[in-house]
Amino acid sequence: MIEILWHGRGGQGAFTAARLLGAACSFTPGRYALAFPSFGPERRGAPMRAFTKLDSRPIGDRSAVEKADYVVYLDQTLLAPGWEQELKPGGKVLVNAKGAFADERLIAIDADGIAQELLGRPIPNTVFIGALAALCPQIDPQDAKEAVRQYMAPKLHQANLAVIDRVASTAGEWSQARGTRVVEGAEEAVGQGDPFAQAHAFARRIPTLRQADLDPAVFARTTCWDAGHLVSRNAGWRQVRPVIDVAACTGCLVCYMQCPDGTVYKRAQVDQGQSPVGIDLDFCKGCGICARCCRFGAIRMVDEAVARAASQGAVVEGAQA
Repeated sequence: MIEILWHGRGGQGAFTAARLLGAACSFTPGRYALAFPSFGPERRGAPMRAFTKLDSRPIGDRSAVEKADYVVYLDQTLLAPGWEQELKPGGKVLVNAKGAFADERLIAIDADGIAQELLGRPIPNTVFIGALAALCPQIDPQDAKEAVRQYMAPKLHQANLAVIDRVASTAGEWSQARGTRVVEGAEEAVGQGDPFAQAHAFARRIPTLRQADLDPAVFARTTCWDAGHLVSRNAGWRQVRPVIDVAACTGCLVCYMQCPDGTVYKRAQVDQGQSPVGIDLDFCKGCGICARCCRFGAIRMVDEAVARAASQGAVVEGAQA
């Protein structure tokens, strides 16, 4: 049996990747697959795991994978000392990171960069489907692409198929990568002494609270401690934010009841120019549930960078400077 352990955060598509990889394997006659997730706090940005099991006979063992042939980290901040305890002898660890690791068991792939270029968003899951198709003999790259066609929405096909092709074409580069990595212009050796020294040094520069000048493109990498836990105010994961139309909001509080993180609140006092409800942007993850459930169309999701720029020149309901 081949076992794959996925580490990611809510919203990165780890479970989707686990399912797609299983589907890709099962297209071949005589091969079977099982995929399932394991959640902690079910919210966007929270650490989670997913598992894929591949075998030549039906799989009855539905227990979590403790030691895997391949371990995938969709978020580099989740990689912590002791990672090797989850790896079978001869196994590989794939990490969403730039540059290279000195330890030959750790393979760095700039999944965010590839996804940003081809998808327009740093969603790394299909990057690692392509990588595993290149590494694992049980997965045919063409079957991986067929899984995308069958199990993803048609509008997502072209870009995600391009992602798999890109990874396949560059597999030799990242599978053999060694040496140094570059973080914020400072070149450091990885794997010489403590292989996590660089990651820990980076974590020490992480602000305890979200700062006004943080680039939304790197929020996910700047709101985590080195141990992989989100900070107290963890809206940094957000790429879009809800903005309330004051004139359209009736104060029905459906958004308040539907918000999974309790970030919508009823104002005790409504001043002129305010809506009856507000949104705590220190904790809002930008999931968009409030906008989808609003029957009056009073909430729209706005790009985080655009909203922040607008808030610098004028007050935007639901935005903070």
